[in-house]
Amino acid sequence: MMNAIILAGGKSIRFGSDKAFAKIGDSTLIESLFLSLSLVFNKIIIVTNFKERYKNFPAIITEDIFKDAGPLGGLYAGLKASNSDRNFVVACDMPLVNLMLIKYMAGLIDGDAIVPMINGKVEPLHAVYSKKCISAVEAQLKSGIYKIQEVFNLVDTRYIKEDVINKYDPSLLSFLNINLQKDMQKIKACLKY
Repeated sequence: MMNAIILAGGKSIRFGSDKAFAKIGDSTLIESLFLSLSLVFNKIIIVTNFKERYKNFPAIITEDIFKDAGPLGGLYAGLKASNSDRNFVVACDMPLVNLMLIKYMAGLIDGDAIVPMINGKVEPLHAVYSKKCISAVEAQLKSGIYKIQEVFNLVDTRYIKEDVINKYDPSLLSFLNINLQKDMQKIKACLKY
């Protein structure tokens, strides 16, 4: 059974506060995402450098092994903490996940990394990674190369093209993320429909 890994270790500098706990309606971003993922996954791992904030979540809470290494460090910690070979990895600031798209991705068996590609741009923080990626991620971290996309040159990567993604998520809401306070308005507007 595949696990889900939520990367929630970011410093949220541009946002101004911990965006995982920004409110959307009656819940926070992380609560909304966690609830959605719990409909598909039995086990969820949260990677954070603020473990105390997540103590009430029924999840495995782990922290970065390589500090200040961005999402790549979070990916490494999450894969190391997981007892599943394959894992769906998502950033905590992407609350509008599409469960049908996730199920489709989870059902693909080819590739050590299964990554959506939209307009020629990869979406590494809404992707499936196998534990076979650990050694490549670790080598990159030790080299000080923190760009997560570089991993795809080192492992068997399968890209999901936009025409396939559109069958499940034609508005591409799954990939809407929050960097600034104004981005919250986009998310709230989407939730009204």
